[in-house]
Amino acid sequence: MPVQHSKASLHAFYADALRNGRSTGEELRAPVSARFRALLTSLPADIPRRALDLGYGAGAYTIALAKAGFTVVAVDQAPAEPLLRRLSPHEDLAGRVTVVESLIEQYVGEEDFGLLVAKDVLHYLSQHDVEAVLTQAVQSARAVNLHYLEVFAGISRTDAHGDQIHIEGEARYTPETLSRALERIYEGWEVAVSWDDHTEQDTRSRRTYFEATRATVTAVRKCRVSSGTATMKGREAS
Repeated sequence: MPVQHSKASLHAFYADALRNGRSTGEELRAPVSARFRALLTSLPADIPRRALDLGYGAGAYTIALAKAGFTVVAVDQAPAEPLLRRLSPHEDLAGRVTVVESLIEQYVGEEDFGLLVAKDVLHYLSQHDVEAVLTQAVQSARAVNLHYLEVFAGISRTDAHGDQIHIEGEARYTPETLSRALERIYEGWEVAVSWDDHTEQDTRSRRTYFEATRATVTAVRKCRVSSGTATMKGREAS
């Protein structure tokens, strides 16, 4: 029987890690990935320069978006203070960022965001909430839009005794169910998915406590979208 962890305990863990700079397996303060930096340099010229960062965490992706000239709405239930502290020395960047401390699934945003980013956060939501959040963003799209997602599927977490851990209400996608969900949500968009294996280890014991398959998704809406089904690439190497 898996050990169930509540969302409240998860929130408390990340709030403590962010406020006190504690190390976590996913390296909350790590810089943005090379893949995302490359994406920012190759965006369509006519993409609206307004971005939505779902799950801002320590703020690396929010700050990168602001540096790239976007005005950013950053949403997370994580405490806003660490991100605001990082922004405070840079008035030009701070002026481009609106921080919303909220559960992602409770954020109501109907703006046409040119770029939506959700990195390593959607797996914590229920499948219903993941699809509702992304569907709302798709329905609000009016111009050229790009969604960049990194989503864990096939998650296996184990505690020090080897028992499986589940987070209350999490999506628990498999690669197959996630692929089908993306096809439904992004019908008519150009969708590319790459997959890679991801593990996290305890820094002291070197015990692997988290294993998953990570999907990196880019979904692009052109100004004119056909009514056909989205193009979905296969399981590419990352």
